[in-house]
Amino acid sequence: MRCLRGFFVNNLVWRGLRRAPAAKQGKHWSSYLIKGGSSLMGTTAIGKTSKDIYATIKGGSKEPMDLPECVLVGFGNPLLDITTTVEDTLLIEKYDLRSNAAIIAEESHMPLFEELTNQEFVHYAAGGACQNSMRIFQWIVGKPFRSAFFGAVGRDKFGDTIAKRALADGVETRYQIKDDVPTGTCAVILSGTDRSVVANLGAAALFTTEWLDIEENVCLLDNAKYFYATGFFIAVCPESVLRIAKLSSQTNRYFVLNFSAVFVLQSHKNHLDEILPYCDMIIGNKQEALAYSNTHDWNTTDIFEVGRRLQSLPKDNCRPRIVLITDAVCPVLCFQDNDKVLQYPVPPIDKKTVVDTNGCGDAFVGGYLSQLVQHMPVDYCIRAGIFASQQVLRIVGVQIEKLPKFNESCI
Repeated sequence: MRCLRGFFVNNLVWRGLRRAPAAKQGKHWSSYLIKGGSSLMGTTAIGKTSKDIYATIKGGSKEPMDLPECVLVGFGNPLLDITTTVEDTLLIEKYDLRSNAAIIAEESHMPLFEELTNQEFVHYAAGGACQNSMRIFQWIVGKPFRSAFFGAVGRDKFGDTIAKRALADGVETRYQIKDDVPTGTCAVILSGTDRSVVANLGAAALFTTEWLDIEENVCLLDNAKYFYATGFFIAVCPESVLRIAKLSSQTNRYFVLNFSAVFVLQSHKNHLDEILPYCDMIIGNKQEALAYSNTHDWNTTDIFEVGRRLQSLPKDNCRPRIVLITDAVCPVLCFQDNDKVLQYPVPPIDKKTVVDTNGCGDAFVGGYLSQLVQHMPVDYCIRAGIFASQQVLRIVGVQIEKLPKFNESCI
């Protein structure tokens, strides 16, 4: 993996960064990164290698790794989650939001973000569905930089916050830096066990395929074995998703797609239809699967029929596709070749322990992928996903430092 570590700045820069907070030095963290194409390379270029930085942050040693570095690469929208809990529905009604739904912010939603930041009890966390999944993946794998993440952020304090959090959690970031657009934010409003999510993509919406052609990124992509993309990212840069999906199929690697949200199925039907033939695995919840059925005039709400038809859609290579359909309380459904359907019950959880459902689906994916890259059986992957999601339910947002240490006895 020498090419992944071939771009460093002088170690004196890193020593300078360690002496004082970036804000006091008057420079943003990305000012120390090496130029690459039309924008800047990701956080891995700061002074030392990511492995060195991670060891410094964690105070740990660099021990031999079983999995290769960046075996998994994710593509998504890095966002700063701004979370608040409300006791009534006034805020939800004011901005015409829906419970347990994720939407892209429109002009009418923009005042919401400032209103949230002015509230007394607000929690900030590094977010974005795919990046959350990569962080959960790292938590379970337990060894840094087995995953990498592509997305776009602004050159601002929010981008700085997200970068530091991802790095501390062991994720190799390849951010495309945007100078004139702020880092994206995501408003999360909790009401009981329900949540309303509104994403203002900001810089994340401006990711371009040219970023994939930077030499260091080409090298990373060439060495990866698994790829994961969210439907949210299809809404931003479908060309990149299609390109990676084709690359994966043509080189006999593994590509996983998450439907992510109903609006993706409704607004990006043509892009999805282009990408699906190259997908080895499709993940979605029941509402998303039914939305796909509706947009393709399948005229059925039978989730078993929908799952079977998704599994049997045309595929570019000969590897059988797997379709996972999740539900909050019903068993996870796994559709495989030859009409094989497996059901995995979700263990009941005390509702009193549920703090925040936001990030629960992201955690399931991260848990699943952590076992997939280790060639574990499907049932093991699903149990790891369920375990991860139920841990995240107990905290606000995806805070890796608050999760228990993972081991095989957990599942």
